[in-house]
Amino acid sequence: MALTVTDLFAGGGGSSEGLRRAGYDIWIATNHWPVSVATHQTNHPDTEHRTADLTNTSFGTYPRTDVLWASPSCTRHSVASRTRQGSTEDELRRDTADKVDRATAFAVLAAAEIHGYEAVIVENVREFQNWVLFPMWLAGMRALGYREQIVHLNAAEVGPVPVAQDRRRLFIVFTRDGRVDLTVPTVPRTPVTTILDPDAPFEVLGDRRLYVSPQIDSIPDIDVPHVVTYRRNAKPRRADTQQLYTITAGGNHHALAMRTADGPVHRWLTTLELSRAQGFSDSYVFTGTDSQVRRQIGNAVAVNVAQFLGERVAAALGEQQPDLVAA
Repeated sequence: MALTVTDLFAGGGGSSEGLRRAGYDIWIATNHWPVSVATHQTNHPDTEHRTADLTNTSFGTYPRTDVLWASPSCTRHSVASRTRQGSTEDELRRDTADKVDRATAFAVLAAAEIHGYEAVIVENVREFQNWVLFPMWLAGMRALGYREQIVHLNAAEVGPVPVAQDRRRLFIVFTRDGRVDLTVPTVPRTPVTTILDPDAPFEVLGDRRLYVSPQIDSIPDIDVPHVVTYRRNAKPRRADTQQLYTITAGGNHHALAMRTADGPVHRWLTTLELSRAQGFSDSYVFTGTDSQVRRQIGNAVAVNVAQFLGERVAAALGEQQPDLVAA
């Protein structure tokens, strides 16, 4: 019998999609943004969906499932955030938007206290561990009888088929005995060329200079596609041997460029290519405008990592390895 899952902060569904492929039943998914909920509902029509602020939710109204997956907001934890934390007492006041955002993690405690899940999987940026309230939060989970296993996984290194993106995230797996095998076998990396649309047209730049023109100028080979990234200090990456820098929710950052005999050429990566780099299949449907779709893709959990963790948790809970579901 398939394990059942509650997916909190589900976004567009990367975590649910990975767990579905691992053979789980996604019973309920919740997110605060209606656009993401619509995407999730389109692709997981048999799942119950709720649009809610999870900092003010009664989890007694939720069904009890075997497993909880939660991806609390990472916005005010990430290295890109300009916010600063104060003391423990100051953080507990929750008197600013930043503090409220970070405190979304306490929804995990609230849900676990009521339902006593067999396992809880939490995903966030690595800086989540630097949160001034992290020790208190972790102590709360231990008080509920859980033992944690903390791992940092790069989606480009997690098989059986890694995604073509360097995406390092923190994962905390809570079970009663803390004995999930989270060893990651070494597998070949997946190059960017596997996600590219060969028919997508390039723009000839001529004498026009772009923010990434210094990166393009540094490409040593003619007619060899490289990924160029609209971020400070980024370097071009050869598309046939390397992976994308991390996809984020904020705007366009990834483009493809080449030096040719007729001058440099450039094009943005499409939303389909970006979704492939997160492990979504081409049949996965995102709702919303182009910018909303890019935001959902950037916020998503890499599908292959969610599948890997789902399989390992199922094995630890003594479930027969489920028949894997095709992408």
